Amino acid sequence: MIDYFALLGVERRPAITEEILKEAYFRKSESLQSDSAESGELSAVNAAFRTIANPATRIQHLLKLEFGDPGGGQIGADLGELFGLIVKVLQNADQELGSLSAQSSPILRALAYRKLDGLRQQLEQVERELSQRESGLLAEVARLDQSWLEDTAHTRQPIAQIALDFTFVQKWLSQVRERKIRLEELA
Repeated sequence: MIDYFALLGVERRPAITEEILKEAYFRKSESLQSDSAESGELSAVNAAFRTIANPATRIQHLLKLEFGDPGGGQIGADLGELFGLIVKVLQNADQELGSLSAQSSPILRALAYRKLDGLRQQLEQVERELSQRESGLLAEVARLDQSWLEDTAHTRQPIAQIALDFTFVQKWLSQVRERKIRLEELA
């Protein structure tokens, strides 16, 4: 397994600032380009950047390097409750989007589209909630970063839980945003 932290020349830790990561990426990319490196090396640097830039994949990679597995388990209880709401809103969006796209008459489409204001509001509300959760998880990673440096073993489980929760929050945010885009495209 390639150590993406080492490849980019950044310290192995849960929290890495965007500035440090970008600087390391550009420095490594420039050195490879000036050395006429093979495309495989540049490809590995790009993969390293993508992995380390995403908090969830960064933590999972860190845990694999340190312990051989990312840990994790089940999403937190608070996200479990939110999951039910998200599923309901996404299913409703899919149903309404299907119904709207099936309308051939512009007048019927306009009438159907007016009914979607409530759906838009639900999607926006869920997006706000997920964005707040994402911000909270980032704050928790920053808080646990110092503990990680002091006692990696005891920080393993909470940081693995954050990575798992982050994965779901990012996935759900992507799904909600995709439905919002589809709604606007059908307008």
